[in-house]
Amino acid sequence: MESPQFVGFPAMSAADPIAILALAGRPQDLPLTPSARRRVRRVEIRLDLVDPGEWPHRVREVERAFPASRLLATLRRRSDGGMWPDDADRQDALERILSIRGWDALDLESDAPDLEALLKQARRRAPDLRLVLSRHMFEAIEGKELADQISHLRALAARTGAQVAKWAGAVMDLEEDGPELVRILSAWDDETVPAVFPMGAGAEPWRVACAAVSGGWGYGHDGTGSLALGQLPWKVFDALLGAVPRSDRWDPEWFAGISSATALALREEVPS
Repeated sequence: MESPQFVGFPAMSAADPIAILALAGRPQDLPLTPSARRRVRRVEIRLDLVDPGEWPHRVREVERAFPASRLLATLRRRSDGGMWPDDADRQDALERILSIRGWDALDLESDAPDLEALLKQARRRAPDLRLVLSRHMFEAIEGKELADQISHLRALAARTGAQVAKWAGAVMDLEEDGPELVRILSAWDDETVPAVFPMGAGAEPWRVACAAVSGGWGYGHDGTGSLALGQLPWKVFDALLGAVPRSDRWDPEWFAGISSATALALREEVPS
């Protein structure tokens, strides 16, 4: 069998936040204009939402729809908000995923019991594949636990060599814990790219603020429906990241501006 080919992604700076297109449906069905499609830089293909027999075809569809984009493979477990059964074997599934040409990165959950086995398999099969190490929290937590979880995730990312540390979770009080999240991100001082943001009602402006202050990744849905509570449509998220001012610290006035801009953009469904 021919070895799959993988492409690396360029180094990212604090001036370069990215809206990842989280793809649930077929790319040809998306409500995106050609100009919007050309702006898509990275696409997450949620393979847990696609029949495994269709995985190669879906990748080729995405490559045709977004030829300049880099592809992220995600097989999300049900316990992490996806549709892949927790008790289903993922090593055979990962072998099928890695046999498909064109992947840039792979998402693996930091708390999955099969993490070490999947890491070993991915390194053996595709040593150049980038890793997104993710953690999802659906039970609301407070500021201290928030800081501890993100610190633990960063340490694990460093140990495993992950290029991206993704934390998405619910917090007790966005008004209190949201600023703490922004402070954590403003002090991010290692090479791991942060993809850190809250989930839940009212989280939309905080997602924009987190990406803007960190220069990291955020995820927007494909227009067919949100994959997580508080997730913005990709075209809205992308437009906001290109328009809102940057900040290197928590600033209530700065966030108020982001909040107003986000509310307006969602009302008007920013044109592509």
